[in-house]
Formats: sequence, structure tokens, C-alpha cells
Amino acid sequence: MKAKTAIAFTLASSAVFAAPAWQAGDIYQAGETVTIAGLDYRAQWWTQGQDPQAHHGPIGGGQPWLVLDPNQPPLACGDVWRSQTAYNGKAVVSRLGRNYLANWWTRGNDPQAAGSREVWRDLGSCNYVSAYTYTLTAPQVPVVQFDNLTLGNDYPIEVILPPDFQPDTGYPVLYVLDWSGLRDFFLAQYQPLRDANRLQPFIVVGVGCGQDAFACQVRRARDFTPSHSADEDAYFRYVFELQGAPDAQITGSAAAFLSFLKSEVIPRVERRYLTTPAARGLHGTSFSALFAGHVLVNDTNSFGRYLINSPSLWYQNYALTAETQTRPAAAFANVQRVFVSTGSAEGSPYVEDTAAFAALLGTKQLPLGYAVLEGLDHEHAYEQAATAAGLLDSYAR
Repeated sequence: MKAKTAIAFTLASSAVFAAPAWQAGDIYQAGETVTIAGLDYRAQWWTQGQDPQAHHGPIGGGQPWLVLDPNQPPLACGDVWRSQTAYNGKAVVSRLGRNYLANWWTRGNDPQAAGSREVWRDLGSCNYVSAYTYTLTAPQVPVVQFDNLTLGNDYPIEVILPPDFQPDTGYPVLYVLDWSGLRDFFLAQYQPLRDANRLQPFIVVGVGCGQDAFACQVRRARDFTPSHSADEDAYFRYVFELQGAPDAQITGSAAAFLSFLKSEVIPRVERRYLTTPAARGLHGTSFSALFAGHVLVNDTNSFGRYLINSPSLWYQNYALTAETQTRPAAAFANVQRVFVSTGSAEGSPYVEDTAAFAALLGTKQLPLGYAVLEGLDHEHAYEQAATAAGLLDSYAR
């Protein structure tokens, strides 16, 4: 049984509004913004008489002016400063709403402290943009070419900060898979609970798919399946009417996709903000729930919380269930919470399979939540209720 995937969605970033015109005789301090010929520029430090059109460059590039790209979040804050991290010269960090540039190698010098002024150059105020999207390419994930379809490896990543975000507070991060198809359903269940103050504040990171709905559906069979299966490949070739490339492998790239999450997605987010890695969460549905279950059983310490909605346990003759049976309870010692759900109308054997999987996890002494969503089939379970049930179980105040 496979969940539907909606057309990919990309969040438009905020535009930078025109600033006052640059004047050659004026003095500009770090953070001040001017405009010339329709482009906005921000002063990186004190400057006078240096035309922004001729004297601009990247942060840390040595030029006094920075071009503000209207297609990017305006004045976005850099990675959060950490006292134990060593920074090379020209590194940019953020501290309580301001960006700073390292003049040389440094560690332990708080950019905000008066005694650190020679070490850190104040670049001015910055914004913690509440929601934005960027795209990452996963070189670990193989591009698969058929005569009528190419499965790419670009992933749009959407970051949504909690309301009243505080840069000096560490937050859990929930990574939501299948974001291109589930985004609207997730937000429809998450936002009312968040606005009613029923949830702990956490950062949402949606991991999407950079192609159309059909290609994304096929990519799910590649990205979220733990092992290769020739029989499953033949099934997907038939279902999706894939043509040519008889030796192309569809299934079995879960390890590569997990490597992408661990080496690219998670570090980028968790360098930018203070986070609580022990409470890091993974949200999966159907095939991506199979993936979440696979990570729970085989790479347990990557995440502390797991929301597993209607997992495709049938894949490769219930291999995940068999693997789980062999794992000792001690392997799950660092898991904070696991929530498993299914719709009561998903039919047999899927309801029974999920119940048995949840019961098996319970024997491993895991902190476990389990819910049967009454009257809902596979599609309507994730569209209407699974996210809300999981969030209230794992992230309630």
C-alpha cells in the first residue's frame, strides 16, 4: 500500500524592499542599507565614498558592501556562535540577532562581549527568518535513468522556526519526510496545536523532493527502501510503467539517503541554530515510515524521537520486523519516544501488521505510544489525524 504524493511545493522567500539611495559623501556604519540601480547593498563595516557597485563582495570577502539578493531571506543570521567551536578568520556567526566576522582564528571569545571587539567585527543586525526554503543535492543518492523518467537527487528543504523564536534557546528539531506531498496536511494538523499552545516549541524541517509528483512517487521507492529487491523492482517497473534501462536499480537506497540526512541536512540546520540533539525527531509516513522504522532499528542514535505513521512493513517480506526481533532492548537506550499509528480502515493485514510491530517495540522497553485512528484508511489517516496524534504524544507541553 502506497501513499499519494502531491505536487511539490516551494516557499517563496521574502523580497528585500528598496533602501535609501547611496550618497558618496555619507558615512555608513555596519548594517546600514542603501540602493543603487534597483539593487540593495548592506555595509559590512564603516565606509565612506566606496561605491557599492564597485566595492561589493561576499561576507568575509574583504569588500565593504554586501549585495542583498531579493530571492534569498533578507539579512539572514549566520550559524549560531558556540563557545567550544574553533573559527578561522573570515568565519561569520550570529549572536543574539547580530552577525559577526572573525578577524582571525578564535575559540571561546564571545562576539557580544566588549573584550572581543578586536577578534570579531560586528556586521550589524540580522533576521531569524521564520520560514524559508533552499535546495540541497545528495551525491550519495544515485541518479537513476530510464527512457521515460530520470530520478534525480535534489531535495528542497523547508525550515520553519517556532513562534517567538529565541536565538539563545536550544530547540528540538523534527525532520519531516515526504514533505512535498505531506506539507499541507502536516501544517493543517500542526499549526492549530501550536497556536493553542499545546505543543513544546520545536523547529520543523521538511525534506521534500525536487521533481514532479510522479517522479517523487518513484523516488520514494528508491530513497526509503532499506535493501534492494529484484522482485520489488519488477513490481515498481510495472506499476509506474518505467521503460528501458533493464539493469537500473530502483530500490535499496535508504542507507544513501540516511547518509545525506546525517552529513548534509542535519548539520546545516543544527549549525545555524541552538538545538537539543537528544530530542531530534524523525517523522515518516507509509514508505518514509518504513525508513523511519529502519533508522530506529539500525541507526538508533541518529534520532531520539520517531513518529511512524502507517509503515509499509510488508516490504521485502517483513524484513524490518525480523530485524527488530533480533535487536536487544539495550540498543534503544537513548530513544526518548516512539509513536506508531495506523488507520482502522487500512484493511488487513496492514492494521494487524502495525499492531504487531508496535507490540514488538514494546518488548524492547521503548517509551512507546500507539494509536489506531478510527474510521480512517491509509490516505485519510495521514491527511487528517496521524501527525496531530503523533505530535500530541511526543511533543505535548
